[in-house]
Amino acid sequence: MWTKISNYFLRGLITLLPLLVTIWLLWFMFNFLDGILGNIITAFAGRYYPGLGLIVTILLIFITGYFATHVFGAKIFQLGEQIICRVPIVKSIYSSAKQINDVLFIHKGESEFRRTCLLEYPRKGLYTMGFVTSDAAHEIEQKTKNKLINIFVPNTPTPATGFLVMAPAQEVILLEMRTDAAFKYIVSGGVLKPEEVKASGSASEELV
Repeated sequence: MWTKISNYFLRGLITLLPLLVTIWLLWFMFNFLDGILGNIITAFAGRYYPGLGLIVTILLIFITGYFATHVFGAKIFQLGEQIICRVPIVKSIYSSAKQINDVLFIHKGESEFRRTCLLEYPRKGLYTMGFVTSDAAHEIEQKTKNKLINIFVPNTPTPATGFLVMAPAQEVILLEMRTDAAFKYIVSGGVLKPEEVKASGSASEELV
C-alpha cells in the first residue's frame, strides 16, 4: 500500500512540477517587476496597489523604447549615459553591463569578444564556455612567466554578470561558434544549441 501511495505521489509531483515551476517563475517576475516602482508608488499614495508598480514599469519600458528609437530621445539617453559614466563606481558596472548587453541583444561590438572558447574549469574534466577578450596584462605575464589569455566567463542565466579567468594560452580551446549563438546557449542553460560548424584545426595553436 505504501509503495503505491509513494508511486502516486511521485507521479503527481512529476506531472505538476512544470506547472509549479511556471507559476513560481511568473510569481517571482510579478513581485520583482511590481516591486521596482511599487514601493515608490506606495510611499506617495499611502497604500499598496497590487500590480500598479508592474503596469507603471511596463509603461516606462515602452516609453523608453519609443523615445530611444528617435533621434531626440537617443541624444537624451546618450547624455544620460555620459553623466552615469562620470560616477566612479557606477561607471565600471554600467559600462561592463552595457557592453555585454550590446553583444547579446544588439550584436554590437562583437569584436571585443574575439572568440568563443572552452576552458577546463573549475577542475580537470569539467569544461566552461567563455569568451576571449584580450591578452593578459604584461605585468601579470611577467610575474607568472607564462602566456596568459583573458577569458570572460558569463553566468547562467544572467550573462551580464560573470567573472574573469586568466588561463594559459595552450589550455584554451577556441570554438567556431558565433558569440551571439554562444550567449544564447549559455542563457538557456544549453537548451538552445547553435548550428553545427566544422572545426578548423587546433584552436589552441592560434593563441600561442
